[in-house]
Amino acid sequence: MKYVSLTLAALRLWIRSDADQYAAALAYFVPFALIPLMFISIGWVGIIIGTQEVVSLLSAWGAVIDPEIPVFLETSLATWSDVTSQYAVPLAAVLFFSFMILVALNSITAGIHKMWGVEVRGWRALLNRYFRAALFVVLIQSYLVFIILLGNIIEVLVSVTGLSILSGLNPILFLMSTVMLFALGYGLLPLQAPSFKARLYGAMVSGVLFFGIRSLVSLHFAASPSVTLFGAASLIIVLLVWCYVAAGVILFGAAFAKVYENARLKITK
Repeated sequence: MKYVSLTLAALRLWIRSDADQYAAALAYFVPFALIPLMFISIGWVGIIIGTQEVVSLLSAWGAVIDPEIPVFLETSLATWSDVTSQYAVPLAAVLFFSFMILVALNSITAGIHKMWGVEVRGWRALLNRYFRAALFVVLIQSYLVFIILLGNIIEVLVSVTGLSILSGLNPILFLMSTVMLFALGYGLLPLQAPSFKARLYGAMVSGVLFFGIRSLVSLHFAASPSVTLFGAASLIIVLLVWCYVAAGVILFGAAFAKVYENARLKITK
């Protein structure tokens, strides 16, 4: 009953804080931020792991959402390579689209601040938020490296031991890694944060919902006539809806972390 009441309290906080509007703000910036983030990930992580490994991972994730996303990734990479080999990409354009990654992340941070009652004023706080968002981008690259290495290690273990059951560790370890990413993100992005234990519980909630709702969103678009209705724009619709739902889940995890921390503090008093 304790966790049921915490979940209901988190839902009330999520609604009162207008979390859906902050999730919509993130979805709005996705078309501007997604491509530069993808190229940053391929460039940075590709140096350590290999470009093809990163592309394969992103394509596998995208295929779960929509079968057309891997094609979109391959086309984008080919177009980018063609453009950069024939033209000098203006520095201003690179900086603008890279900056949109930080703007998108700050829409999530703003929602967390409102839920957690964090006051943000002045240029120094604003610059601090963007700096933290940049650090979170670096954290995402570390997460990608870890996920790829983990997958490779499991593949080696399966081939050496012949125990195919070890492949079942992949989704479990992937979920645990994602939960840890969320927990660290809840502490890194906002200027003030609850205890790590509260953030970890919130991350566990958002992590489980993240993978569960991902399947529901995929099922929705598999059964909906979006391709017929929107034509070539259907992929953008899929990405916008997916990012909106994912952002809402992440903000719900933040709400759960807050109510858990409040409940813990009341007990200790």
